[in-house]
Order: sequence, then structure tokens, then C-alpha cells
Amino acid sequence: MKYIFGPCSCQSMELSLYTAHYLNNLMKELGVRDWIWKGSWSKSNRTSKYGGRGPGLKKGIEIFKELKKQIPELKIWTDVHETQEVKELVGIIDTICIPAMLARQSFLIEECAKHFNIVAIKKMQMASPTQAAKWRDKIFDTNPNCEGWIVERGTSIPYERLFVDFSGFSYLKKYFTKHIFDVTHSVQVVRDGFTKGDRKLGENYFKIAGIFNTDGIFAEVYPFKKIKEFGDPISDGDCMIDIGDLAELIERQQLIQKANEVDLEHKHSMLFGE
Repeated sequence: MKYIFGPCSCQSMELSLYTAHYLNNLMKELGVRDWIWKGSWSKSNRTSKYGGRGPGLKKGIEIFKELKKQIPELKIWTDVHETQEVKELVGIIDTICIPAMLARQSFLIEECAKHFNIVAIKKMQMASPTQAAKWRDKIFDTNPNCEGWIVERGTSIPYERLFVDFSGFSYLKKYFTKHIFDVTHSVQVVRDGFTKGDRKLGENYFKIAGIFNTDGIFAEVYPFKKIKEFGDPISDGDCMIDIGDLAELIERQQLIQKANEVDLEHKHSMLFGE
């Protein structure tokens, strides 16, 4: 299982360094090697004009460079919104992501595929798995050596809530290099005109993700016990998982996945002693 963890917004150098070091140490303790730190330098897709947007591209690049300087082995994931931004991130980050609301933007996807070895596309909330499968050509026809990842982040239903179509996981795996389950954005809801979330549901999605044939878990995390030091998150605070709870969640997720993979005959003998 691949893990992608980090704050929704890399809203400050201090927050980014803290989460990167914390997660890097935690992954070493748990023996997890296959993981990526994520952070967005701009939250461009906001409901309100006044919603926090993050540090911007210039400051974001400074943050990413400092992370690489302090943790040379760190892999970094961030998103991009316009074609002219893509080249600015070449050689600085490792995985470039297309936000869900831009998932059909052909020029943007193709530009990313020209310059990066891994392009991840967040599945648009209104798109079906069969529609999303067609986006693969924009990656692979542009660069056959580029990996194309599809990220499930929930599907819209008519009453301002998302649901997860688990039946689409295996279907999309046939068309992309990897399928990633974004367990935190998948729990977004709209209340009183603002985007909120259900953190507990996100934690439950995290624990059971492995039994649905996904290749990776994407989860935004935040050090909520250090609000006084880093301030409130500027976006998706209700959706993000407390970074202090991550170790237990990973252990539970791995246990559930392993239990699901146990040979049924062996499981029967374990249960009934036959």
C-alpha cells in the first residue's frame, strides 16, 4: 500500500517542516517506505472569494526546496492549476496532481505528462468511472513512459454530500497505473453554504481501504494539538485527520487488509479448528 500524507495547504514553512519530519520519523518507526508527503501551495478552487488560498507558487517552491534540503529522500506531491505553472515545479516535486475540478483539462494534463514521470488525476465528483477512464489517453499518448494515477475523492449526489462508489475501484485500476483512494476529500459535505466534512467517516474509510483493491491511501493530516503554534487550517479542517492518530490508523488498516487477504481455507481452520 502506498501512502500519501500531509496538510491540505502547506500554509507556512513551519507547518510544512513539522509535518514532513513528523511523518518521515513515523514512517520509519512503522517500517513504511512507500509514502509521499503532500501539500498544496494554492487552494485555487474555493467556494468563497475570501477562503484561504495558501502561500502561493513562489513561497511554495521555497518550502518544497527546504523540505528536500532537510529530508533528501522525501517524495513530494502537489497540485497545479494552469499550464504555465507546470515547468516551475520540474525538478522540485515528484508527483504532480490535477485537481478534481480540472480533471478534464486536456492541455493541463498533457503539459504535466510532458515534464513529470507521475501524473495523478483527482476524479471529478460528477464523473463516472467510465468517463474517468478516458482521461488516461491524455497521459499515455503524450508520454508512454509516464505513470498515470487516478484518485477517487467521492462522487456527488443531489443533496450536497459525496458518496464513494467502491465498485469503480477495480474498473479504474484496469486503465491507470495506480488507483489511489482519497479518504479525506471523500467525506466533504456542504453545510450553510460552506464545505465541511466528517473526520470520523474519513478514518473509517482509511481503515477499510485495503479490502477494496486500491493501490494507495491519500489522507490529509494536521497537528490539531498544536493549533496555537501553527494556527487553524485554512481549508478542509473538518475533513483532515489528526496527525497524532495516524500511527494507530495505519496499524488498523494493515491488520484489516491482512485479515482480508488470508486464504479462506486457512481462515476456516483458524476459526473452527479443523
